[in-house]
Amino acid sequence: MKYKGFVFFLVGCLIFSSSFPARSQSGSGVPGYMRIPIATFNDDGTLMIGTGFLPHKHLPYSNFSSDALTVFFNLTFLSFVEVDLRVTRKLNVPSGAHHVVDRVPTIRFRILKEKKWMPAVAIGFHDVITSFEDGTARHFGASYVVATRNFHLKKLHLVIGTTAGWGANELIWKNDEFVGPFGGISLSLDHLEWMQLLCDYDGATINTGVRFTCFKRLFLTAGTMNFDSFAGTVSYRINLIK
Repeated sequence: MKYKGFVFFLVGCLIFSSSFPARSQSGSGVPGYMRIPIATFNDDGTLMIGTGFLPHKHLPYSNFSSDALTVFFNLTFLSFVEVDLRVTRKLNVPSGAHHVVDRVPTIRFRILKEKKWMPAVAIGFHDVITSFEDGTARHFGASYVVATRNFHLKKLHLVIGTTAGWGANELIWKNDEFVGPFGGISLSLDHLEWMQLLCDYDGATINTGVRFTCFKRLFLTAGTMNFDSFAGTVSYRINLIK
């Protein structure tokens, strides 16, 4: 496969790197880079709310004709379970058009927590309820396992996050996103920890961008999908326990 070498490189980074935590939300609403999910979970009792923009050029849901706006809510509880609800609405569609809004419930489980010699590992299922109700109505289904390893190059003052995953094409239901190998990387500097450079491959497109953290709670992400279309998210973190 064209990008298999890229994914194998990321797996190598996962194995030989040292630990350094990194948390952020992807365009899917779950913790991740530009598009892909990562295995690192938010702290227990964390609620993330946000919105994102999806370009029509890479949006099968709109038959590649309409951009879309997403709104998502992500809750981490019991320290190893995350639930997410994302609502996607097509933009600039005729009044009275059908299937303008799509709802995507997601659940993720942490299998392993990142330690000194071990990456974090998680499994995720996107749009799982819809799949049992009506398989033809699913547009953002995914079933995957993902591993994340973060490391800190102290001499270079550089923090690197690496992620590699594999998504099933069909598992009880047919999946739409993160099919086959996917992976990504994030970069930040110690003295610029409020800014991250992001790059990932989601199984279909290569995505790049930058994420800014404001006041330790507000996250702004902007970038491109396949270097030809703008995509971005805005999210806010609420600590329900602390």
